[in-house]
Amino acid sequence: MVDIDFAASARLIRAFTPTAPISLPNLLSGRADLLLRLQTDVLRPGQHVLLYGDRGVGKTSIARVMAVLAQEDADGGTRSLVVSCDSEDTFGSIWRKAFQETLAAEPGMGFTRSAERNIVGRFDVGDALSPNDLRLLIDSLPNPIVAIIDEFDRVRDPRVYALMTDALKLFSDSGADCTVMLVGVARTVEDLIAAHGSISRNVDYVEAPPMTPDELSEIIEKGFASAGMEFESGLDFEIARLSQGYPHYTHLLGLWTGLEALKRRADRAALADLQSAIPKSIQNAAGGIRLEYERATDSVQPNNLFKEVLLACAMAEKDIRGRFALTAVREPLEKILGRPIKPVSYQRHLARFCEPDYGPVLIKTGKRRNYRWRFANPQLVPFVYLQGIDAGLLKAAP
Repeated sequence: MVDIDFAASARLIRAFTPTAPISLPNLLSGRADLLLRLQTDVLRPGQHVLLYGDRGVGKTSIARVMAVLAQEDADGGTRSLVVSCDSEDTFGSIWRKAFQETLAAEPGMGFTRSAERNIVGRFDVGDALSPNDLRLLIDSLPNPIVAIIDEFDRVRDPRVYALMTDALKLFSDSGADCTVMLVGVARTVEDLIAAHGSISRNVDYVEAPPMTPDELSEIIEKGFASAGMEFESGLDFEIARLSQGYPHYTHLLGLWTGLEALKRRADRAALADLQSAIPKSIQNAAGGIRLEYERATDSVQPNNLFKEVLLACAMAEKDIRGRFALTAVREPLEKILGRPIKPVSYQRHLARFCEPDYGPVLIKTGKRRNYRWRFANPQLVPFVYLQGIDAGLLKAAP
């Protein structure tokens, strides 16, 4: 049996949280410029926000930290309401869930019993709640409101988007003391507009991009410091490199690297611990990611190259929208295989990756002679890297 310091491991588990969003400002690494922009929007009268980006870039953490920062504005007395949407939500159910926060709030938080009675009365109309009903309800509250509506992209009813647009315009035009932050998944503003229509002229579209290596390395620095541990020089940036901009993987690798160090009875994590942590990180990555990878690479054909080609796609040079050309796969694939190869040899692999039966793990765009491919789920890219290292196709350190 391995002799583990369980008190030290508990500190690590609290410091690195790959499965839970951050909700306290002092625990969120990086993102200072983004938070400042959001704070400017939240404090600007008549302004609302749509925070968008790929899954896994930390939008929920950013939104929850922004909720805390808005509520800590002592001069304004602002109260934050946070709600997550689901596919069955209506306009009324979203706001009913949001205002349940006020019903649960203690009087000391600024919500009075009369405000509670107003809220209950307004929601007697059920899903017939109109934007003007909502405005009157907000006007009856004693404090300014910041309403953060997370996972807005999960809503399926198109009427919700029309009603939300009307509500935001009405809030701005009437001077209602309420800022709304909608949080959803979209790769670009164009994708966002195509999915939801133009939300409102009073909305600032704010992208949460993948995190930079410096921001990700800050997660490692803070995490190990919080756990009372140190780490070998370069470990933070190697974990950041493998994470490819996604904080989930930074937390995941940081946690298991630290646990590997504790197994050695060491309080200083080393690059060798990271190498040992990769199989554990793969096993403990989000289940959906593992299934996507297995579905894409599974084959009964002997000597197939699906894992190698998918890894080369992950390594391929990409444009700002994450797209790569067929020829961009050639160099990394030759490096993986240790031999020359022609694009025609792996073109059918890319075609298979675009088929629904295998994910699709890739999405093909563009026109003949100018096709581009991108990962349907960009969070798969770091996982493919980790699988490549675990299979001996790549080295953990550059």
